[in-house]
Amino acid sequence: MTQLTESNITLNFPDNNFFRFEKCAGHKRLSHIKEMDVCWYEQKSDTLYIIELKNWENNTLIEESDPNYPIDKVNQIKINISKYRLEELWKKSLDSVCMIMSILLGKPYSNQIQECSPFSITPSTKIRLLSIINWTDPDSSYISNINTEYKSKFSSYAKLFNIETFLVLTKDKASKKFDWVS
Repeated sequence: MTQLTESNITLNFPDNNFFRFEKCAGHKRLSHIKEMDVCWYEQKSDTLYIIELKNWENNTLIEESDPNYPIDKVNQIKINISKYRLEELWKKSLDSVCMIMSILLGKPYSNQIQECSPFSITPSTKIRLLSIINWTDPDSSYISNINTEYKSKFSSYAKLFNIETFLVLTKDKASKKFDWVS
C-alpha cells in the first residue's frame, strides 16, 4: 500500500500505479499549464483517477469577527474566493485532461509526460476527475454549490473527452465512496 498525504487528506493506494504531474519534468517545462495533484490508475477497472486535494476548512473569514468590517465587503470577499476556487479547479482539470489526452493521441511531447507514469492507458480507459476538499464545516452546501458550478463549467469538455465522472466533494464524502481516501 502506498500512502500520500496532502491538504489533510490521505490517499491509500493499494499499489504504485500513480504519479504526480508536479514532479514530472515534462510538466515542469510547460508554461501556464496547471496540474491536479495525483493520477492513479486502477488496473482492475481500467480507470484513471485524476485527483485534486484542497484544504479549504470552512466558509468563515477572519473579517467576519470584526464588527467594524462591513458585511457587504465580507460577502464580496466570499464571492471572489468562490470564483477563484472554481476557476482553479476548472483550469487544473482541463489542463490535466489535456496532458493525458496528448498521451493517448501519441503526440511527440507527450512522451515527456508518459515517462513519469508507471502505467499506460488506452482510449477505452475510463477517466474520473475528483476534487476532494478537506471541509471542516458541518454544512457542506458550499461544496455542493461549487460542485454544481464546476460540473456546469466542465460539462462540455467532459462530453468531448467522454468523462462521465467529474466532481467536487468533501473529504468525508470521498472517504465513504472510495476506500482509499481517508
